[in-house]
Amino acid sequence: MNDPLERRRALTKGERTRDRLLRAAIDRFGADGFRATSVSQLSRDAGLTPAAAYAYFDDKDAIWSAAVSADLDALSAEITDLALRDERPILALMFGVIEGMQRHALARRVLVEGSPADLQLVLTHTLFAGLTGLIRAGLTARQERGVLPADADPAQLALGIESVLFSLVLAVVRAGIEGEPERVDAVVALLNSAAGGPPTAQERLARP
Repeated sequence: MNDPLERRRALTKGERTRDRLLRAAIDRFGADGFRATSVSQLSRDAGLTPAAAYAYFDDKDAIWSAAVSADLDALSAEITDLALRDERPILALMFGVIEGMQRHALARRVLVEGSPADLQLVLTHTLFAGLTGLIRAGLTARQERGVLPADADPAQLALGIESVLFSLVLAVVRAGIEGEPERVDAVVALLNSAAGGPPTAQERLARP
């Protein structure tokens, strides 16, 4: 069910209410942050009473975690399919995340101002955690074709590459180094080296 309208029609009344509260939380937290936002404000934004909000979430922390996850889900849905059709899907996904932060104020706020616990929400989200399996599969295939050395460990390299990608996204968004493309180019060169070089002609032809 890919049509958002059809999806909403299929939701129960309680699910629609929870969804409305989450959307209000994404907007309010994105604009004002965690500390400056109260459950009362979120409830008013969603057209609910605070008591009704607590029927769906235990406390403000729970609303925050759910809102961050929902905003990351939306960002992931926007960029993943396009990235996977790119000649360099991993890098396309990384740049998609960086560019997408301009549209997702809450996700950006978490990266810029977030606590270690907040950053863990991002790191463990499938947007990043799901990269490990994708990278490992690609490296394994390269190893089987002799592009990657036989003694390389695809699982270890995949985790390292995912960590580097997350660190780069964090640095670009949090430290504001969008205007320093040479740093990004340097990381791309590093990843190409770790992966055994840029995509081969065979790999480009294999893209959907």
